[in-house]
Amino acid sequence: MEIMVDADKCIACQSCVELCPDLFECPEDVAIVKANPVPTELEDCAKESVDICPTEAIIITSE
Repeated sequence: MEIMVDADKCIACQSCVELCPDLFECPEDVAIVKANPVPTELEDCAKESVDICPTEAIIITSE
């Protein structure tokens, strides 16, 4: 599975970082993915981050 953050949509709300800190970080004004492909043990967390993102900026690009 691979995942990305659409920088144009991201508002740096930190929801993904709080939910899945091993996968996301937000050092500036946009969240970034720390590991692609997503490690198997973080796939559920990645899917949940897609659901909680208020701006739909997190996108699964391949499964």
